[in-house]
Order: sequence, then structure tokens, then C-alpha cells
Amino acid sequence: MRRPSQRSNVSEFMDRIAVCLAFVFVLTSLPVVAQTTIPAGVPLRLQVDHRYRVHAGRHMEGHLIASVYSVDHRIIPANTLITGTILGMRRQRQASRVRALLNGQFTPPAVPAVEFDSLQLSSGTVIPIQTAATQRDATVVTMRTGEKKPGLRQQARDMIVAREREVIETLHHPDIGDRIEKWFYAQLPWSPPIIWNGTQYDVELTAPVTIPGSAPAPLPQAQIDGAPIGVVEARLTTPLDSATDRHGASVTAILTRPLLTPDGKHVLFPEGAQMHGLVTLAQPARWFARNGCLRFTFRSIDNPGSKEVAKIHGQLAAAESSSKEKVKINNEGTAASNSGPGKYLAPIALGVMATSAFDEDATSNPVHSGVDSNGFGFAARVLVMASANPVLLRSFALFAVSKSVYYRWVAKGHEIRFPRDTRIQILLNQR
Repeated sequence: MRRPSQRSNVSEFMDRIAVCLAFVFVLTSLPVVAQTTIPAGVPLRLQVDHRYRVHAGRHMEGHLIASVYSVDHRIIPANTLITGTILGMRRQRQASRVRALLNGQFTPPAVPAVEFDSLQLSSGTVIPIQTAATQRDATVVTMRTGEKKPGLRQQARDMIVAREREVIETLHHPDIGDRIEKWFYAQLPWSPPIIWNGTQYDVELTAPVTIPGSAPAPLPQAQIDGAPIGVVEARLTTPLDSATDRHGASVTAILTRPLLTPDGKHVLFPEGAQMHGLVTLAQPARWFARNGCLRFTFRSIDNPGSKEVAKIHGQLAAAESSSKEKVKINNEGTAASNSGPGKYLAPIALGVMATSAFDEDATSNPVHSGVDSNGFGFAARVLVMASANPVLLRSFALFAVSKSVYYRWVAKGHEIRFPRDTRIQILLNQR
């Protein structure tokens, strides 16, 4: 048998080397897929796009109403589609249940438990996510400067104007049907569990998410001389409560958008920079409708991945708060609940109606009976109008007055609560 020559072995070896080099060349010539990773703990703010009856396992959709930034550029724009699943219902705290019963709501108050599991980018790419969702019912409250406290007459006028504005906005709202139906269910002793169109959630990522796509070159870092000036948008990482927090308690927040120089060419503080501060005033709510108040300031800010710490003078300029608490922010950054003209006008109006309920002709007029028997929902009105019983009418009228007087004049006032991930605006000034 003839053995292969040494030259053929060398030739075969060289061919293999050539194939390997060609393979490596092809791999290195392929385009590198750029991507950005969002760390766990970042919340996504979203709004539900449709109305959903609460059934475990039901699919639901929404869209982001706030963009997500990384350092100095946006990686997930607003209006990005997000999908999830309804898990069931979660009961609320005992105080909410008692108040619902006093208002004629016999259904135990609860909030739907939901989970969002995917993002659909504009390119059509679906990104799986792991989240923990918290429902938000908040409005943005901004700082008021140079305003004198209005008198009771002016407050009454403002309340009437506000009610007129609410009616006009409701009539022109694209989801007027949902709003009317929601109000109607609120008058009944029982209402089906529904997630209404426009409901907002904070969806906190419980695991990192990788977003494909190239990112622009980062802007250069600006040199900070002295205390910076401007308004930064951030989210609280420390929950605050006027009932439990005390003077000197630490406060932290993380920037949700970068703060750029006025020309937009340099970064003062990137997204993710952490601010540190403390509570300078904390007064809990007290009996006889004395509301709580809260003030906190930020003293320093640091950049991610850097040991540099900048001294700042930051006070609260705007914050999200529940519309039921009627929070106001003064020019010192103090957040306090404002009872408004309803503290006096509502009990007085109910007292006048209760007095008219003792009129002998009150029960003979169904409309009169329906108006005077308010305070326990639609069921009380129907019962009084159908029975034409004067004792029942007066009982409900007195109950409405007593409840209003207790909650507006006797019970504890509203606490100031800013849950974790509350969006805030901080005004940076020279002091």
C-alpha cells in the first residue's frame, strides 16, 4: 500500500488553516447587535387602554405614558405597547372597608391584582418582562408661589367653578360612557369588579430587561461649579408618610430623566443619579380634622459608577398625590392636605336638607325625599321614595349630617403619603 507523502499532509493542513481563517473572518465581519440593559427595580408607568371585567387569567393591554431613559438617551419611548394578565382581586385595608360600608357600599373594597409580562417595541419585537404592578390613582400637584389664602366666599366660588369644569370635561371626555357607568356603580350597594379604561399602574421590573437597538454616543459630562440650578425629574426610592416619618429621616430619589446643560450638549446629571436628603418637617394628622404636613429637601447627588458627589439645594416643586387627599405644595416645598371649602359648606348644606326633612310635606314630594335622604347611596334614595316613610327619611338625613360632621370636623385629618416610586420634580437653586 502506498503511504501519503509529507507534501500532501502539509497541503491538507494548510487547507484546514485556510478554512478556519475564513470562518473567523466571516464571524468578525457580521454586524454587532447593540443592546441596552434596564436593571431590575426600574418602574414603568403605564395606562390601560380598555375596560376589563376582572376574571383571573384574562389578557389585558396598555401603553407606556412615560419614556424610559438610560444615562442620557431614551431607550423605550412613551406609547410602547405592554401586555399582561389579570390575577384576581386583593382586599384593601380595614379603614377603607369601614368607610365604604358607611357610604352604602356593601361590596368589600378591593383592587385588581395584575401582572404585565411583555413589551412590544415599535419594530414589532416582543420583549418578555417580569414585573410587580401597583395601581396608581394620583394627580400632579405643583408648587404655588405668591398666593394669598382665599377667603371662604372665594373658596366657595372656586369649588363651584371646579365642579362646572369637571362636568364639562366629563361631557367632552372620549370615555364618557365609562365615567357615567363608574359613577352609577358607585351609588349602588354592590358593583362588579372592573378595571376601567385609563387606569394607571407603576410596573416595577423584578428582573433585568435587555432592549435591542443601537444607542447614540453619550454626551460629555459637564464640569459642575458650585450648586447647580434647574428642575430635575425623579422618583422616590424611600416611601414617605407624615404619620410615621420624623424630622431628620433620610430620603433618597433617583433621576428618571437626565439633566442637561441649557444648550443640551453636556450632561450635568445622568438618568439613574441618586439624590440624598432628609425630612425637615413631619407633622402627623390629628383629631378634629387637623391634617398632616411633610417637607423634605435634598442635599447631595451622585453619579452612577462615579465617586463624585455634588452638593445641591433641592426642594419639592411638584409631586404625584391621590386626588382624595387634596395636597397643596407651598413655596417652601411643604406638602399639606387642604380640606377646602367642603369642610364647612358640605355639613351646612346637609344640615339645611336635614332640617327640611322634618317638614310635614317632605315625604309627599318624591324628589324632595330623594334629595334629603342622601348619604347612603342610591339604595337609600329608592327606599325612602318608595316607602314615603317620614321616620326613615329623617333617619337617613340625620345620618348624612352626622357622617359629614364626623369626617370633616371630628375625625383625624388626612396624612401626607408619598409611596415608593412616586414621581416628583425637584427645584435646584442657590439657596
